[in-house]
Amino acid sequence: MANITIGVLCCHYTNQAGEEDFRGIPGTVILKRYPCSGHIEVADILKTFEEGAEAVLVAGCEKDKCHNLSGSLRAEKKALGARKILEEIGLEPERVRFAFLPRLDTGPFMEEVKKTFETALNMKSKS
Repeated sequence: MANITIGVLCCHYTNQAGEEDFRGIPGTVILKRYPCSGHIEVADILKTFEEGAEAVLVAGCEKDKCHNLSGSLRAEKKALGARKILEEIGLEPERVRFAFLPRLDTGPFMEEVKKTFETALNMKSKS
């Protein structure tokens, strides 16, 4: 299997996953935690691709449960902006995924990480 790298940019409330949780991912995870997903910028997402990620997951709190009220909605807009840029430069916009996730629940978080890995695997197999 090809070496796959994914990026995960998230609010520290949406992710309490530790090394043991990532052992089930057959690749490399670039993990960046932010005080709030609303602090994630389009440039942060694109920089993660420069660091070698084939796909990036941006994770924020559930819409109505963001600690900073609208941070996850801002993060969703940034992810959409990054998707548009990828499309403009000829890359698949699906490489950027966004998920609203329950706070401090590792199960749904890891499910989204696995989906992002599958996205990366599909993109790598196309190239």
